[in-house]
Amino acid sequence: MDKNLKKLKPAALNFLRSRYTEIETHKRWLKVERLYNKWLSEEGDLGGSANMMSSNLTLCYAMCAFYEAVDRNFNSEDFNILFNEVMAKQFAMLDKIDMNKYYKKKWLMNLLYRFVNGYKKKADKYRGGKWGNTWKIRLNPAKHETGFSLVFDSCLLYEFAQKHGYMDILPFMCASDQIVAKKFHAHLIRHSTLSDGDGKCEYWYVGDKSPEALNDKGSK
Repeated sequence: MDKNLKKLKPAALNFLRSRYTEIETHKRWLKVERLYNKWLSEEGDLGGSANMMSSNLTLCYAMCAFYEAVDRNFNSEDFNILFNEVMAKQFAMLDKIDMNKYYKKKWLMNLLYRFVNGYKKKADKYRGGKWGNTWKIRLNPAKHETGFSLVFDSCLLYEFAQKHGYMDILPFMCASDQIVAKKFHAHLIRHSTLSDGDGKCEYWYVGDKSPEALNDKGSK
């Protein structure tokens, strides 16, 4: 079984069993697998493990397949419960990080920029080929002096949701960025998202106790 389905399966089965009989749960999980594998075959995996962001798209396939398996009877609260269960191990590790201690350390943020810039160069090189229409990234275009900032000018999740009719649940996936940020005591300042028609997705991570966070209003 694909690693994304393995990651999703325990939490998904728990959710399904809370609503359906064991036979129906099995039947609906098979639908998840069938749809996921269909999209993986038709849409591709953006180069697989060579592209460190490919799992964002393939996990999107898994979530949209699950959405269909529950007859689209799935709200943001349901998503958050499922997401937190799926990500429990990763969240336990993130909780040991405190962004408040690091967001003003320029040398550390610069290392992070260098790392992401390495990915950006690969993405620019392989986009249109084996990495498909992978994310277009700009690093810190607003020249923030603290924290870590980037902008996505394209997003494969957005393109997939538009193509296949999942714009109604795309905001749940976008909102998960805020959930993740909170786990490492960060605050995500973001006032533009592609899913809201803003033409870009902004990311500026600062400490959740920072003046920037406390002064932020209306982030998505």
